[in-house]
Amino acid sequence: MLDPIDLIRMSSTAKQLLSGTTSSEQAAGDDPTIHGLDMLVVFSGYLDAGNVSTQLENVLLERLDHQRIATFDTDQLLDYRARRPQLRFDGRQFFDYDAPELELHLLKDQMQRPFLLLSGPEPDYQWDRFVAALMLLIEQLDVGLVSLVDAIPLPVPHTRPLGVTTHGNAEELLEGLATWSPKGRIAAGVAQLLELRVAEAGRRVSGYTLHVPHYLADATYPQAAVAALEYVGAAMELLLPSEELRESGRDVEQQISAQVQNRPEIASMLHRLEERFDDYAEQYQARSLLLNRDQDMPNADEIGSAVETYLSDYVQQDDAGLNPEERDALEYKGKVTKAKPTDAPMRPSRAEVEPGSIWFIVDEPNDENGEGNDSDGAGPDDE
Repeated sequence: MLDPIDLIRMSSTAKQLLSGTTSSEQAAGDDPTIHGLDMLVVFSGYLDAGNVSTQLENVLLERLDHQRIATFDTDQLLDYRARRPQLRFDGRQFFDYDAPELELHLLKDQMQRPFLLLSGPEPDYQWDRFVAALMLLIEQLDVGLVSLVDAIPLPVPHTRPLGVTTHGNAEELLEGLATWSPKGRIAAGVAQLLELRVAEAGRRVSGYTLHVPHYLADATYPQAAVAALEYVGAAMELLLPSEELRESGRDVEQQISAQVQNRPEIASMLHRLEERFDDYAEQYQARSLLLNRDQDMPNADEIGSAVETYLSDYVQQDDAGLNPEERDALEYKGKVTKAKPTDAPMRPSRAEVEPGSIWFIVDEPNDENGEGNDSDGAGPDDE
């Protein structure tokens, strides 16, 4: 195998770490934000139903502060004829060649907590060499948790919560979340090989495979990206931007609902999917991301007690919004120091899963030339 390091084009900090010219401790001292961080990994291509990886990459790099740490030599890793890059033609000449990029970025979440993002197309060639190069980076940067996200098409209804299959060795992050855990041999991808090598190296890894309704697998399905952000945010203790994806998800939901209303046969098949899902869900209940694995869902009395305590504290505030302690502080010091808001991210819950068959075409947003998908109606019937 050729030297894995030759696949990596690094920033100055990463070069120092990999070349051994400085120790990891010294490099961490020079730039403490790059050492000991968690890493999120998303590859487009294989197991990318609903275009989840592209959505995650776009929203994170567009909405969060980031800087490039390393790039990989895609000329050696990709089959360009299988996934041809695009460029533009204005009637006379070509321009704007969109070269594929496989990159490692340093990002900061909405609470300014740093983490690493590896994203781009899944390599077609030299898997062992590519994964070996990644393992060098993971070791030298002392990555704490490697978290991988992908998505598979399954016969599940879009009207029910998205399910997930979890995998990895970080059991405290995964226990109780999986809604479907099949066993058997599957076709491998680079993400699965990387997860295997990370676990073999004794490092923590968590994986989340979202269940996307198969009739939406080829569309951009924002709900799946939102679910991915929730799982990753909970695992890596990050506050990640999802507002735009949620808004896009509402638009997609309206498009789907319109098609269901106009096609009674589709509505009938969707109803059968829902029945199968509900039958399965009655037998299985996933853990909420709001709870740790050793916590139980509070009962009605416990919730009521918490609400009463909150309201009791709230009514003690005066017209200025100050409670007695804050009013005393204002009179004594001339100022009030409010308690800092918690920096723990929201950890919304996900739920159940299972199976049937239909197909929708979701309109894609218009591109900058005003060209969009003007397809209408449903595609192939269920198999």
